[in-house]
Amino acid sequence: MGYDANPKTDPLAQLIGITAIPSKATVISYSAVVSFAVFGLSYIVSFNSATYRSLKTKEKVFWCLAFARALFGVFCTFASCWYIFVDPTLFEDVILASTLSSHFIVDVVVGFFIFECIAFFSSNIIFREFDMALAAHHLLSLFGYGIVVYSEKTHFFSTISILDEMTTPFSCVCWILIKAKLADTYVWKINQIILVHLFHCRTLLEGYLFLMSYRQWDNVITNMPWFNFIVLYVFLTLQLFILTPYWTYKKTKQLFKPEDWNHSEEKKKK
Repeated sequence: MGYDANPKTDPLAQLIGITAIPSKATVISYSAVVSFAVFGLSYIVSFNSATYRSLKTKEKVFWCLAFARALFGVFCTFASCWYIFVDPTLFEDVILASTLSSHFIVDVVVGFFIFECIAFFSSNIIFREFDMALAAHHLLSLFGYGIVVYSEKTHFFSTISILDEMTTPFSCVCWILIKAKLADTYVWKINQIILVHLFHCRTLLEGYLFLMSYRQWDNVITNMPWFNFIVLYVFLTLQLFILTPYWTYKKTKQLFKPEDWNHSEEKKKK
């Protein structure tokens, strides 16, 4: 099972209008540029909001990042659900199977995480703060998907695992509503309940990927490049046993005590 570049045999490619991918670098570059453009557009449009104008500079940056992240989360959720519920092609061979659209998807993911890492580390340096959990997530995501782009293998794990980003839009809405002083509304509470539930779903998803690895272990050992193997299972282990439980705890706690984590940490420092 290999790369099928024919858009006629790829329903998702037809749906989103992909006829060919000129080069990986082109898609990655466009993805990064679009992410920066969404960030910049959010900055311009948000000046119409009194809530935005009242924020500190650091919070304004996070506000604009929230819109870029939310859009990426919607893209990832749609792409991953397509292969889970509509097109079973990648399930035919979890290591070697790929399609025109799956190549497009992993290229877009790499472009976004280039943007994310630049924005994240730049803001951390400027505002003198550091989120270890988020840094580990971003760096492993960029490195891991970069390896997938290079090797052109493990598209199953790559496209299914990005469903983890289904929490991102709800997390962004949560933070924006807190800043808008709407954390006591039913809208915020419903959003937060959904967010906590989706973090539980992330745990199930990550466990499922380990289960699929076990079921296809011979294929994994035979056909998965060693660098894909190391990064994939280090990342999955980190996600399943450390990052997702930590964020689930934080978001559950936030459900009962709405607060901005960064703001509360600044208060503690003072």
